[in-house]
Amino acid sequence: MATFMRNINLIAQSGSLFRERKLAGLGLNGCQTKYILAVCCNEGVSQDAIARRLFVNKSNVARQMALLEEAGYVVRRQSESDKRTLLLYSTEKGKDAFSKIREVNAEWRALLTADFTEEEKRELFRLTEKLYANAERIVREET
Repeated sequence: MATFMRNINLIAQSGSLFRERKLAGLGLNGCQTKYILAVCCNEGVSQDAIARRLFVNKSNVARQMALLEEAGYVVRRQSESDKRTLLLYSTEKGKDAFSKIREVNAEWRALLTADFTEEEKRELFRLTEKLYANAERIVREET
């Protein structure tokens, strides 16, 4: 099982490098793409909600959002109902990046599964969804 976890980690790291290379012109690093995806798919989401969704520390989200805001990809606005909460919205630049990120992610998936049958792809999806559900449950139970 140790090899399995090593492989999962190496696939994730490889995907991050792939995205970083493909999106070099945008000035994004490989890990920032998940933050742009999270904001664009959930306009008006709070930084806390993104931290929970991505299983990262709140300070990581705050730091990345500050960088993405400075680069013009997102804007942070104070919540009207809770002045301590910052809500995140994508800019036009962020929406353009979102489209490119989705294209690169689709390319990565296609390359990874190029020699898979449709049945193997469906089974892989089913099993990874099951792994994710288990991981999410375990993490939620511990917090």
